[in-house]
Amino acid sequence: MEVRGFRELQYEVYRLYGEGAYREALALIEREAARFAHRASDIYYWRACLACRAEGADAGLRWLQEAAERGLWYHERILRDPDLAPLRDDPRLKPLLAVFEERRAAAQATARPVLYTYSPEGEPKGLLLALHGNASNFEDSEERGQWLPALAAGWRVALAQSSQVWAPGKYFWSGRDQGLAEVSAHLGALNPPEATVVAGFSMGGALAVYAALCGSLPVSWFLAVAPAIRVESVLPLLETCPRDVQGYVVVGDQDFGYPAACRFAEAMQQAGLPCELEVRSGLAHDFPMDFSAGLTQRLEALCRAGS
Repeated sequence: MEVRGFRELQYEVYRLYGEGAYREALALIEREAARFAHRASDIYYWRACLACRAEGADAGLRWLQEAAERGLWYHERILRDPDLAPLRDDPRLKPLLAVFEERRAAAQATARPVLYTYSPEGEPKGLLLALHGNASNFEDSEERGQWLPALAAGWRVALAQSSQVWAPGKYFWSGRDQGLAEVSAHLGALNPPEATVVAGFSMGGALAVYAALCGSLPVSWFLAVAPAIRVESVLPLLETCPRDVQGYVVVGDQDFGYPAACRFAEAMQQAGLPCELEVRSGLAHDFPMDFSAGLTQRLEALCRAGS
């Protein structure tokens, strides 16, 4: 296939991975990698995972070693990835992890929350506060492009980037309390109107759910895309959250989080809290390809349900 942008490359790599075509995915990366030098941390991570699957620990380790030689680093949680399981007990990995941790700690020491804001012409219809997924950022135009169409439709858009570092230029939300504190600070600075939606992808989507349910933040509407949610941790919140909470969940039926997303949406509805569930056939853990085109319709659906 023709790869026009990084998202198309990611989609095709994930498709091949899902089919067990690890060598084909590696060959595709080799063909396209030079075009995406700014996404080197992703490229090397994929190479290590795919090589472990296709050729074993030695091949995967070589890609991580080359990543280190190029100045890259990763959070130690990468070893929780099942693809890298063959490396976990490899003694050659220990000094490499020490290098990664030293670089990560130095980056974390200077990391700060970042908020990008965009205002429409005229009076805004509302505020959309969006959170990126884990191992991502809002400096990337493709990531921003998922949410910015709301601006043309008259919404004020704010994009919140976590201060928790994952890799060079990559951030994550796995520290929920810290993430909620950052969301709270952003909302305080934004002076949110009644029509405020907190949204996000993957772990950002899960944090958006928590932000709406926790009851301590001035927001009760959420839009969660492929939320990486643990149902058992949010079900108790449905009993204590404000009764004006409402949500919209977008998830693919091939997503690892699909069962949890469906169970959560059903639990919301059973608790008397509106929650629309949009299931996309054949989609794994990703945005639908046409997500940005339908963003404003989803926001309007939340507005209608809340009026």
